[in-house]
Amino acid sequence: MIDENYERTAASFHRRIETIANAVDSMAPGLTAATSLLAQAMLDDRKVLVCACGKDAALAAHVAATLRTPIEPGPALPALAFCSDSAGGDTQLWRDLRTLSRDGDVLLCIDRGAGAAIAQKFIQFAETRNLVTIALSDNTEVPGGSCIALRAADEDQRSELALMAIHCLREHIKQFLLGE
Repeated sequence: MIDENYERTAASFHRRIETIANAVDSMAPGLTAATSLLAQAMLDDRKVLVCACGKDAALAAHVAATLRTPIEPGPALPALAFCSDSAGGDTQLWRDLRTLSRDGDVLLCIDRGAGAAIAQKFIQFAETRNLVTIALSDNTEVPGGSCIALRAADEDQRSELALMAIHCLREHIKQFLLGE
């Protein structure tokens, strides 16, 4: 029984490692562009508004908390999570975004769903508010922003790619700002 459990666990790890390794080429350009956008936002004293709906809401809260953690010895990014349990967002989410967003802020939207329909709604909103947009989603067109393409077979693997992307962004921002 132990050997069977070990084999199942090892196979799961190897699938995930392979997914991450295969995603490097598709994610690297978006990560590079997003790093520049986030670092510039930090230098310009702008906020990062992390947005997601439905299943992605918990991930958005985690991403905002990760970005708010200080980059030693530098400062933290001023990141806020805007989430809704509703798949398309609710009135309160959109009201809060309209109230708290300012020109030049960064809207980082997370949409692990196929087709990225929610990401498109956030991108359209950002255009009306003059926000810089970063999307963690399928390959999505983001005018003047960046898309970090989450290409994987299922939502769990896309979640892992999103987490990997956020940790890479944080590391790259530190390197960008502190020259390390």
